[in-house]
Amino acid sequence: MQAGVIVLGINDPWIWGVYLLCIISTLLCIIYGLMNWNKGGETEEKEISEEAAWEEKEEEMQEKELGV
Repeated sequence: MQAGVIVLGINDPWIWGVYLLCIISTLLCIIYGLMNWNKGGETEEKEISEEAAWEEKEEEMQEKELGV
């Protein structure tokens, strides 16, 4: 029988290492998400107004081409 550390009833250190890495990666993802929450929202208003102006120009061009 192999002597080793048993953590939560699991003999293989690779298995509990994987569990530990999953927990660590989850925590890192949560931290990353909290740090970058709502980033990039500052330019959203500008982008919406530019898109609206672009759509108006496109409609004008269609009216000229189709004669509607």
